[in-house]
Amino acid sequence: MEALGPAGAGHEGVRHQGAGREAVNPWPRALRWLGLGIGGLAAMLALAVLALVAVGEWQVRSAAPRAAPLVFEVAPAAADAVASATAPVLILLHGAGLNGRMWDPVRSRLDTRYRIIALDLPGHGSRRNEVFTLEAAVATVATAAQSVAPAPVMLVGDSLGGYTAMGAAGALPPAQLRGLVLAGCSGERGLGPALSYVTNLVFVRLLSLRFDEHEFAERALPLFGVAEAHRPAIIAAGVNIHSVPAAQRALMFVDFRSRLAAVDTPVLVVNGDLDEGAIKSEASLLAAAKQATSHRFENTRHGVSMRRSTEFAGLINAFAGRVFSPRAPATHAATPKP
Repeated sequence: MEALGPAGAGHEGVRHQGAGREAVNPWPRALRWLGLGIGGLAAMLALAVLALVAVGEWQVRSAAPRAAPLVFEVAPAAADAVASATAPVLILLHGAGLNGRMWDPVRSRLDTRYRIIALDLPGHGSRRNEVFTLEAAVATVATAAQSVAPAPVMLVGDSLGGYTAMGAAGALPPAQLRGLVLAGCSGERGLGPALSYVTNLVFVRLLSLRFDEHEFAERALPLFGVAEAHRPAIIAAGVNIHSVPAAQRALMFVDFRSRLAAVDTPVLVVNGDLDEGAIKSEASLLAAAKQATSHRFENTRHGVSMRRSTEFAGLINAFAGRVFSPRAPATHAATPKP
């Protein structure tokens, strides 16, 4: 019994120590694991985005130059054959993801004195298997102008088409280029568009998992005010949403204001007052142009040529009437409209 005394006392001591320990809090460990999980997911997402950017870079750098010569359909002016062959030409440049048929609602209201070329830019429409680069787009516009030379031309572009028009203006003979209509393209290029490019890479990839391009176009075109009668032709000509981030990449760090300042031709800048990015930088674009006027549509978002096709056609007709006139004024003061 005496031998058991110390052992019993030790056992009681152990129980006492056990009762005195602090309870272990499981939350710090759980939070650490949660942090590791979130960090791992963020790293995987970053790698996925980098992979998409790398694929985009590879597509651009590995793209083969176009082998077939470009052929443009020139809609004749409504006049006799001799006059039509020398009539002024409107070269219409569409927005990203679309094609030349985007201009159908506008074309039906354009002055019949003018010939029209509504071409497909690289990576779009009939050229969807190519990759959009600004150099290829400029070459396309220059070739279109050359195909109707020496007839005077005016470039009309909305969004991507507007940026392309600014890029191509210096590649056309000054005596042939009579004017630029630039819609939805007064936004600054730089870091903001670079972030938008990465965002759109991911967005387009996710969108393509949910919709095919035909279904996407049927849903998107009504949002831009395109009438039902014009949608089938636009969709049939080819809508390519994957060309949108490619086009953004091509434009990211181009100084369009210096390109615009280098040409001495009348410029009409058109924006919707709800297109915040374009409105924010509109004044600097007007200041860069040597001869600039502007028009602003009220309660209108990006894509003014589609959303306000009737009024936009009226702007083109009025501006073309001035720049193609032999008595056109030499300069036009910049007058932004509220």
